[in-house]
Amino acid sequence: MNRAENEAYWGSTDTAPSALDNFFDEDSDVNWTGYSANYSPSSTVSPTGSWDFVPHGTQAEISPAVQSSTSITDNISQHSSFAVVDAGSAGNSSGKLAKGVGKAIGEKLDSWKPPSVSIKWNSSQGQGSGSCVQCSAKDNEISQLKKRLENSYSRYNLTLPPDNTINRILLGQPYSLECYRSLEDKLALLDTALVTMDGSAILATLLHLRNTVRSSLFIKEMEARPHASQLYVSYLKKRYNHAEAIKFLGSLGKSEDAAILAYELALTSKTPEVKVKNLKKALENNFTDPALSHETKCVKDNIKLLERQIAIDQADQNDQLNPMLVKYPRAANTVDKSLLTTLYYCCMYHWNAAESHVGSPMGLRKAHSFTDRQILWTVLRGRARVNHWPLPTELDSWLGSKGLLGALGSISSAFSTAGKVISSSVKTTLPIDQVVHTLSASGAPANILAVYIALIDSMDTRLKIAVNYKCHQAVIDVYIAQKDRDALEKYMKEIPAGSPEYLKAENAIKSVRW
Repeated sequence: MNRAENEAYWGSTDTAPSALDNFFDEDSDVNWTGYSANYSPSSTVSPTGSWDFVPHGTQAEISPAVQSSTSITDNISQHSSFAVVDAGSAGNSSGKLAKGVGKAIGEKLDSWKPPSVSIKWNSSQGQGSGSCVQCSAKDNEISQLKKRLENSYSRYNLTLPPDNTINRILLGQPYSLECYRSLEDKLALLDTALVTMDGSAILATLLHLRNTVRSSLFIKEMEARPHASQLYVSYLKKRYNHAEAIKFLGSLGKSEDAAILAYELALTSKTPEVKVKNLKKALENNFTDPALSHETKCVKDNIKLLERQIAIDQADQNDQLNPMLVKYPRAANTVDKSLLTTLYYCCMYHWNAAESHVGSPMGLRKAHSFTDRQILWTVLRGRARVNHWPLPTELDSWLGSKGLLGALGSISSAFSTAGKVISSSVKTTLPIDQVVHTLSASGAPANILAVYIALIDSMDTRLKIAVNYKCHQAVIDVYIAQKDRDALEKYMKEIPAGSPEYLKAENAIKSVRW
């Protein structure tokens, strides 16, 4: 077959569909090097181009270019020129040969054609001497891909029972939530997860619901499921998405929880100045609900305290004129400390400061709310820390907000008033036995202890505490009140001779009517 006949053959509509016209290059030709299935192996090709038949039982003489093959399609290849079975093949047999080759090529191309090719290649079945190995491999691959496609479609499009999916989550098996597309299916899946009380399953179904429905609808469903909403807030906190958590709590109507979370977030600021700024921002944005009036007041007090602490620290940092700061160097500043700690600090270093001073304990007392017990106990301990012990009358004046008149009484005044000072406020507010223990541990003199021991109503308790802390003056006062001369004379042996307490006991024995 010459080149013109070859082009005419492949250009015919019977053998070359239009969709495959460009399958081969224009200049490439096809060479067939095998047998045709229409002919018997006992036939040969004569040099003149006609087929010569060899009797059965004899072997045909074939040119070296022709090799035996099990399939006609396995012997199809591309060459630059068209080669026939033998150099002399031509004439009438060329048409039959070309027709057999065309059918074999059609079968080969049909197995290779891409999915986009929609035409059908009508090739006869049974052509060739054997099955196409490559075609079988392609068929197996297509079958496998088909099964995978069906499984994938079932996984993402067929809705499985919620119990099945939740069990797979609990067991750590592969699962998919994409098949749950309707709202009813998603809610049923979430409710099934809530029954299991498993955090992972609940969170997985909850996030699927959040990502696939409107925000307003998600909030509505979370209002009916408080356990799921609580788990969602915890999830947002762990991911440091505090802004979303605050917004979510506000949408649920939980303004108090949202405000508290904003307050906690503001307190995590590293510097006091930034903390004050964040607290003011949280107060403006999250404490607008009238039901949070008490919480709003607490936040405002916290802001005022922080601002005062910053000012106190700046004033005392390099102050060399305050004798208390020089004598008792401060171990730490007051910034970020509690209200009672700040009052304790002010009582130590700014006891005599004017009320307008930033560190004045009286100014701090008026700016913030304290209970009587908090005030008395903090003032007593703060002054005792610097070896300055207030009398009960001075503590009473503090509760009455009359100022620190006279500050501290002298030791002589304490002696003169021992056993006669009665302070109902201190006695009813503080446990006197603990007060005496605190004063004694700080090194308070006996006359100060005697003033506080005298506030105890029970004579037996008073005597026991006085003897325990070796407060001779208090013991003498108890024996005089009980008119027990013998006990007083016996106790004088415990008192150092010539001491003020010994002289007092002698005078009592002589002057008191027993």
